[in-house]
Amino acid sequence: MCLQHSRPRLSPDEQHAAERSFNLYCKPVELYNIIQRRAIKNPTFIQRSLLYKIQARRKKRIQITISLSGSTNTQAQNIFPVYVLLARPTSNISLEGHSPIYRFSRVCLLTSFSEFGNKDKTEATFIIPDLKTLSTSRSCNLNIILISCGQLGQVIGEDNCSGSYVEGSSLKKLEGKCYWGKVATHLLASSLEKERARLSLGLTVELASTVTMSPSFLEPKFLEQDNCLTFCSHKVDVTGSYQLKVCIHAEEVGSGDLSLSPYSNYSYNDVPPSILPEIIRLRAGNVLFNYKYYNNTMQKTEVTEDFSCPFCLVPCGSFKGLGCHLNSSHDLFHFEFWISEECQAVNISLKTDAWRTELLAEGVDPRHQTFSYRSRFKKRRRLETTAKFRHVHSHVTESGSQEDAQAGSEDDCVQRENGLSVADASVDPSHTVHASNLSPPTVLQFGKSRKLSVERSDPRNRQLLQKRQFFHSHRAQPMALEQIFSDHDSEDEVDDDIADFEDRRMLDDFVDVTKDEKLIMHMWNSFVRKQRVLADGHIPWACEAFSRCHGQQLVQNPALLWGWRFFMIKLWNHSLLDARTMNTCNIILQGYQEGSSDPK
Repeated sequence: MCLQHSRPRLSPDEQHAAERSFNLYCKPVELYNIIQRRAIKNPTFIQRSLLYKIQARRKKRIQITISLSGSTNTQAQNIFPVYVLLARPTSNISLEGHSPIYRFSRVCLLTSFSEFGNKDKTEATFIIPDLKTLSTSRSCNLNIILISCGQLGQVIGEDNCSGSYVEGSSLKKLEGKCYWGKVATHLLASSLEKERARLSLGLTVELASTVTMSPSFLEPKFLEQDNCLTFCSHKVDVTGSYQLKVCIHAEEVGSGDLSLSPYSNYSYNDVPPSILPEIIRLRAGNVLFNYKYYNNTMQKTEVTEDFSCPFCLVPCGSFKGLGCHLNSSHDLFHFEFWISEECQAVNISLKTDAWRTELLAEGVDPRHQTFSYRSRFKKRRRLETTAKFRHVHSHVTESGSQEDAQAGSEDDCVQRENGLSVADASVDPSHTVHASNLSPPTVLQFGKSRKLSVERSDPRNRQLLQKRQFFHSHRAQPMALEQIFSDHDSEDEVDDDIADFEDRRMLDDFVDVTKDEKLIMHMWNSFVRKQRVLADGHIPWACEAFSRCHGQQLVQNPALLWGWRFFMIKLWNHSLLDARTMNTCNIILQGYQEGSSDPK
């Protein structure tokens, strides 16, 4: 709903003119609504893949800092070094006496308590999803794992870690006896949910968690397999566990940037704590849209939530993302963005120079009008010479009178069986038109070949052509004079060497394809081009012929052979190759492997 800011003391004529000025918004808005409805079934892009939406989601992530305090862990002795991992179980099924197999991406190292020691190795920092994402099933399995080697392990030297992050090659020293415990992030999210308001304001939330460190044996074979690990309690003869107090500091990433905006300088002292998070969320996404009209002297105001677009209602995630969306998707309007302590607003006005009103007569349906389109790039078109000669009437009169010439031109046309009319002066006398004579006239032969023969060429035109140098269209090689006046069309020529060179250069641009895969692709492209494989029905024959032609080369290179078989499977998946032909190709290749010179 729009709030109208009307100017006082308007006459009826001025009010009518102002209303007509505001109605000009209806046509572009209707156009955007039509585009939006069409995009539902055939979207041009995925909303979640937009860059400004990705940036907005990353700003809502939570950064947690884990440290150990010496004052709260007075009974914990010889616990360092302590490794902190952010891991997720690969499956919920675990054997008896074994923990699930966890997969981790990064490891942090703690060598002392946070009160003293090296400051670079007293904290472990991780980025976890926002509170809304943590409630999903995938993020619920995320765990913070602590592994204490203590006097049972070895301390990693300075050359194996940078700051508090541990290199992958140093993780092998984690093998063996250790103590371990974990903190589930979904339990952490329930505590952070109560402090949502403080996180939204950019404040740091301090939490304390007690982790039970149990003795176990870290299996060595999983560390080298995709950064996985698991713990076994049967291989440890030590009994008993201890409690470890963990300090967790959480803050919302990107909240510091939001606090720099004048719009964020607002006091929430009079707001009840129960509704404070919802008030902050709604206020942060509220945007005022001022529609200017009547020479920008009047305006109507509309408010949207969650940084939503007023035209297509797409939530844009942030005020900056809203600006990117409006300028890229709704370019029929002028937008002016401004932020103050009271509000964040957008002034909208029409672009009168970007569109114009169609002038149609009254009662005329625009769908029945002729639509003219002119391409910006001009393309060469081949002349249809048969249509050109259809209206050529070459006739010479002796009297010189205009009436005789007009009468003669009507009688000199000869009707062919195919409906084309050709003048008598253009027809060779030796080829008389008769029902039993099916030989085409000389003019039609010229129109079919599109080249002037040497015998019928004008000496003046021949002299002009001799002064210029012509080149082949594909090979860029100079043409001889006989080639210029010949009936052979060189525009459709294909130089195999040039085509193979272009194909190799194109395949070299692929970076995620191996050398053998590029070679088999090049061999297949060259084969189908030389053999003129044009239709889907040619594929079975082409595969069998390719196996016979390149079988010896394929069996000598196992990677090349597997690439060819994988390509045949791709053709089979697309219903271009049947199983019988694939079996025949494999029999041919097997014959080459067995040493047969001509396998059948």
